[in-house]
Amino acid sequence: MIKVERIDKPKELTDDIQRQLTDEFKKDKKKQVWNKSYIRRELLKECHGKCVYCESLIGEGHKEMHIDHFHYKDKYKDEVVSWENLNPSCPHCNKSKSSHDTYAEPIINPFEQNPQDYFCIKHYRYYSKNSEVEEIARRTIGVLELNDTENVVMLRFKVGEALIQEIQDICEFAIENKDILCSKTVKRNRVLRGCRNILKKGTRDAEYAAFMSSIIMGDSYYKKLKELLKELNLWDDELQELDEEVDKIKLQRNED
Repeated sequence: MIKVERIDKPKELTDDIQRQLTDEFKKDKKKQVWNKSYIRRELLKECHGKCVYCESLIGEGHKEMHIDHFHYKDKYKDEVVSWENLNPSCPHCNKSKSSHDTYAEPIINPFEQNPQDYFCIKHYRYYSKNSEVEEIARRTIGVLELNDTENVVMLRFKVGEALIQEIQDICEFAIENKDILCSKTVKRNRVLRGCRNILKKGTRDAEYAAFMSSIIMGDSYYKKLKELLKELNLWDDELQELDEEVDKIKLQRNED
C-alpha cells in the first residue's frame, strides 16, 4: 500500500448527476449506479491501474476491477457516488472489506493517510510500524486480509523473489565485466537497461510497489551495482530520478 493522490472527479459526474444516481440507489439498492465507464476510467487512472489497497494490477488483462465504497454504501447511502468515497479495488480486498463500518472502526485510506506512517514489512507481510499506530494498522491488515498467504502474500513472494534474482544477476554481470563496461557498448547497455528495469519495478505505478521498492533499496547487490556505476561514471540522471522515486515510497523493513 502506498500513498495515492485523489484526482478531480470525472466531468460527467456533475452535482445533478450525483444527486440523480444517489436517488436511484435509494429507491433500488440492487442498482449499481456507480458502475459507470467514466467513473471506472478515472479511478484506474488515479491508482496507476492497481488495487488501492494491496497494489495488485486490476483492469483489462489483469484482475477484475471492483469499485469499493470506503464507507459502506448500504449504510451511508448519501455517499454512494461521492467521488471521495470511491476506491479502485481488486476482488479480494473488496470482498474482504465487505460491509465493514469504516466510520465506527477506521482503517487506513491511502488517499487520505500515508501507509508509510503505519506499516513496516517483513517476509512479504505487513506489520504495525509502532505501538502508537498498532490498533488501526492491525485492523486494516485484518479487514482487508493483506497478509492472506494464498491470495496475497504468495503473489508478492513470487514477484519479489524474481526481482531479487534479477538484481543479483545484473550486479554480477556488471562486476564480471567491470573493466570493459565503458568500452563495450552492448555490455554497457545491458547493465544500464537492466538497472533501469529493476528500478521501474519499484516505482509507484508498478505492482506491489511498496514491497518492491523496499526490496530494491535494501538489497546489497543493488547497492553494489549503484556504487559500481557511479565509480565508472555510468550513473546518469534517469537512474538518479528513478532511484529517488523508489526510495521515496519504500516502507520501513522490520529486520527483527
